[in-house]
Amino acid sequence: MMNLYDKMVMDATGTGGAQAAARSFKHIGMLQQDSTPVVIMFRTIPKEPAYCLVVGPKFMTDINRDALMRAVESAEGQASFELGTHIAKLKFQDGTNMLASLHIDNYLKKFQTKDIIVTYGAGGSGKIALDKLNQMIADDMKVSVNELAVKEDIVLGKREKSNKRSNAKEAAKN
Repeated sequence: MMNLYDKMVMDATGTGGAQAAARSFKHIGMLQQDSTPVVIMFRTIPKEPAYCLVVGPKFMTDINRDALMRAVESAEGQASFELGTHIAKLKFQDGTNMLASLHIDNYLKKFQTKDIIVTYGAGGSGKIALDKLNQMIADDMKVSVNELAVKEDIVLGKREKSNKRSNAKEAAKN
């Protein structure tokens, strides 16, 4: 199981001792109220700049959580402005589109940006509220926070039903 914050690595002496190698990743945060880890898919929502879409990986199956975390930690995931645009291009192990599956299975959750804390380093100094981060990004880009939202249409699609039971019934009829 992948951890959201730290990775364990072997020490250089080869004695088998482990040391924590803190790595910070973009698109990782936590809920302000109870520190539940979240992956931030979209920092803002079109026409609702005070809201974001997040996923709580701890509620996902192990296979899908690991696939999501590999996508977050990948070079493409880290380079993406909004993680959701990168995730929309990927598939889970069962062949379903990641973003569509997260949406259909009700893992995407809408939160106010003030309720999400972005973690970008160790300790208390490596945390910032998402609404403040969005404002800093908007100021740097000389745009409003509302203009940070993804403008392209991301097609979530519909999952095809592959119900083995119904397929078996159809095969029995023939």
